[in-house]
Amino acid sequence: MRLPNFEYREPTTLDEALTILAENQGEARVLAGGTDLIPLMKYGLEVPSTIVSLKNVTDLKGIILQDQEVFIGAMTSLAELVTSPVIRNHFLALHQAAEAVAAPPIWNVATLGGNLCQNSRCLYYNQSKAWRLERPPCLKAGGKVCHAVPKGKKCFSVYSGDLAPALLALRGRVAVKKKNQSRIIPLQDIFSGNGLAPLSLARDELVTGVLLPLSGPGDGSSYIKLRVRSAVDYPLLSAAASLTLGAGGETEKALLVLGAVGPAPVVVPLDRLYAGKKIEPVNSDALRECVRPGTQLVDNLALPGSYRRSMLPVIAQKAIQGALTSLRRKETL
Repeated sequence: MRLPNFEYREPTTLDEALTILAENQGEARVLAGGTDLIPLMKYGLEVPSTIVSLKNVTDLKGIILQDQEVFIGAMTSLAELVTSPVIRNHFLALHQAAEAVAAPPIWNVATLGGNLCQNSRCLYYNQSKAWRLERPPCLKAGGKVCHAVPKGKKCFSVYSGDLAPALLALRGRVAVKKKNQSRIIPLQDIFSGNGLAPLSLARDELVTGVLLPLSGPGDGSSYIKLRVRSAVDYPLLSAAASLTLGAGGETEKALLVLGAVGPAPVVVPLDRLYAGKKIEPVNSDALRECVRPGTQLVDNLALPGSYRRSMLPVIAQKAIQGALTSLRRKETL
């Protein structure tokens, strides 16, 4: 499969990159690590006129401590996230999520921003042009019906990023810039909830980094991923949990975020279930009722939707238990 023709631009400053995006009026695409965009271009699903590589924009790289929060640049590699003591000690869920992406060789090129801003996926969409020519196009590829469900009138493609659930559970905010304009917004706001266009960002906007509040001694987090193989695969289901416990072991804050359950991660506040109580043992029956709303698990990934639905409370419980385990480790240090 060959790449289509395009103009390749390689800016060295953030301002230069934003200028190119503004001048191309939505026709340019940003290249970070390329693990999402390049396959889409080879499949003929993305045909941009211009590619803007960010590999030489040093302002977008690095993990920076500032006051009581950490700024992580969008072009920070997953290898840096995996090996950073700051990430491991304060944001275990993010460390585990980065470690769960693909395999170590990919960590060197894949980036935080690229993983965060990837397109949604579906067995009926992420296929070669030759495969797609054998059947009518799906809704996401310009057709009239979503093939994942009988006569589906909306797109059921799945957002499969590993980092987003962890960053949401850690209450991250995202820095977004366009030419002559910048803003910091809740991370959840970059997701549209629409599989056809899963990100709400404009084509000339760029995620420049993520801000995370530093964790305290009573904070713990964890990320769990379900996949067929132990490496390489995208998640078929994932869950990130974060907990804040008081001095007596009672729960002050509890948050769960589910991934690969629809066109956007699903945030599940657990304060109503656990606030003021000791979280152990994890109530699996109550948890099962909490995790169902907002999810749409159909037969468009490697495992059936029915199996993924049955595994949802199991993965959620493991994530919460993992967050508790991370707290115990803090207590013993």
